[in-house]
Amino acid sequence: MHRKVLIFSFLSCNLLINYSNADTDLGQSMQQLAQMQLRQENDLWQRIRDNFALNHQETSEVKYWEKRYANPKYFNIIMQNASYYLYFVVTELERRGLPSELAFIPIVESTYNPNAVSPAAISTGMWQFVASSGKRFGLIQDATIDERKDIVKSTKAAVTYLQYLDDLFGSWDLAIAAYNWGEGNISNALNQANSRNFYDLKLRSVTRQYLPKVIALANIVQNPQKFGIKLINLPNQPYFSVITPTKTTKVSDFISQYQLSEDLNKRLNPQYNSLSYSVNTNQRLLLPMQLNKPVANLTPNLVSANSSIPESVVINILTNQEKITAVNKPTSSAVKTLPNKQVTTVDPTSNINPAIKDLLINTIPTTSLTTTNSEAETTHYQNYTVSAGDTLYSIAKKFTVSVDLIKQDNKLGDNNLQTNQILKIRQ
Repeated sequence: MHRKVLIFSFLSCNLLINYSNADTDLGQSMQQLAQMQLRQENDLWQRIRDNFALNHQETSEVKYWEKRYANPKYFNIIMQNASYYLYFVVTELERRGLPSELAFIPIVESTYNPNAVSPAAISTGMWQFVASSGKRFGLIQDATIDERKDIVKSTKAAVTYLQYLDDLFGSWDLAIAAYNWGEGNISNALNQANSRNFYDLKLRSVTRQYLPKVIALANIVQNPQKFGIKLINLPNQPYFSVITPTKTTKVSDFISQYQLSEDLNKRLNPQYNSLSYSVNTNQRLLLPMQLNKPVANLTPNLVSANSSIPESVVINILTNQEKITAVNKPTSSAVKTLPNKQVTTVDPTSNINPAIKDLLINTIPTTSLTTTNSEAETTHYQNYTVSAGDTLYSIAKKFTVSVDLIKQDNKLGDNNLQTNQILKIRQ
């Protein structure tokens, strides 16, 4: 396959910079990015096709999901949702030199709905971060803001995580599977198998279907006529730009000043939980390109949002202990188990037309991540002895508790475990 991949990689997973220090040089970095030569195809779909890099093997699972996704009515919903964000996501992948098939992960996770919440309210956003993963990636979550819904920050976090997973496993198939199930579980599956082929691994059913969904979507975009799909016109240009307040500005004032509808604001700035939220000068607001013009107290940035946040603005997803192993790709099927990121999938049928809900399956277990004070007073525990290959995430999954609770109950300062270590697990 002919590939034209432009790589703007100022860093790799062995050079991760803390998110909080990055906005100080935002303006200068944006000007530098504005001078970069980005892809010039007129059609965004063709730009995506040109950066395909995965094996589009037509397995039985892939064929099954091709049929499920190739429903014209449903696929049109996908495209309409994605039209606001796809240019930005594709550009982020391209700047890191990553395969454009990864731009289909938010379809699998949320049908590109940044306001999507899993049925058990465990994960949210178009990339579906759970609370603990969001915190680990520097995504602020409190009563007033949830940056797991932030279009720019959540995409940066997801792309950084995917790049890390590819560095860890040396395979995009395995990286995509690990995004769904966590690297600890994929490492365990590899250690139990005599193969590094995704389709040879013993996986849970949701993860077994995850990569085929991504490939099926890529195949439909590659040859829409074959599947009876007509792609909507997506020009190769950004939908939104970034606005930086020159002083603290309420979301409601921003909407009023730019005459932005509340519905569109919810699509572009869903991280702010209230219209009365005051956006400070270190935060940003997204605005459709056609509305980007100077307004008092609000400064349109010099370049569009596809390149507005510099490559140096990334999230430190690794602890110091993890950095030693994470930067080297494995050379054999024996992959070291690292502490897991809790990235889960969302019910793809949430927030879509009920008439087409039967097109997709529910992929979220109904587990509770929190315990009230009254429950804690009567909590009972059982002991668990850590085995080789165990991670906090795999143990949490096994006993249907959260990683944070295990760490809290055992006074663990990090995610490292020792073989034969005894943990208290809530019953």
